[in-house]
Amino acid sequence: MLILRSRKSVTGRNLAKLAGCKCSSSYIGRDDFIINYGASYRNANLNANVEFNKIRVSKILQNAGVSTPRIFLRGENIPEECFPLLARKKYHSQGRDVKYIHNRLELNSLRGDYDYLIQYIDKKSEYRVHVLGDYNIMVSVKIPINEYSDPIVRAKRNGWKQVTYDRDYESTLIDLGKGAIKALHYDFGAVDIIRKGNKLYVLEINAAPGLEPRKLQQYVEYFRHEQRKIL
Repeated sequence: MLILRSRKSVTGRNLAKLAGCKCSSSYIGRDDFIINYGASYRNANLNANVEFNKIRVSKILQNAGVSTPRIFLRGENIPEECFPLLARKKYHSQGRDVKYIHNRLELNSLRGDYDYLIQYIDKKSEYRVHVLGDYNIMVSVKIPINEYSDPIVRAKRNGWKQVTYDRDYESTLIDLGKGAIKALHYDFGAVDIIRKGNKLYVLEINAAPGLEPRKLQQYVEYFRHEQRKIL
């Protein structure tokens, strides 16, 4: 087994250590069971179709009928009712690129590097659905650590943690997560979903999510399960 990871991926290294397998940021020319985890190798056994361009991902999801917030490319006409917005880069991770745009005045004065805008939805809750093929599905909800947690970008570095979720909307979250993974032709991924009222929206799909120990174990077991299919 070989896990192909991004150069900075701590989780990729942790997965390889737990699995007792090789880990690299580039394909090293060996006959292995190859997993894309933050890298893109088109002959990989798992996630060969991984797409890191978030604009293309959004378009694929929309064309497949998956509910997502509305996006606008730079220079597009934006109706007044679509504010506020989030300015984003097409390649991003962990929400470090996000710029919150309250109104048109802020948009017109916006400087810096961004590729597209996404309509901000004042979410009630945010969830993460880990879809591991047909092997396992894990649903979590993001909760604040303290009163200083960032309400917009709900990431670990912004004061949020994930806990197991098995209450209202669970089956709908699972169906939406599976639909998003299927639309992208992924084998696995972590789908971020937000809720406003009774409406759910897919924010994005993480093909190389950060994982805590329990989920690390689940991912390794899934990788081994898939590897056994071709032995």
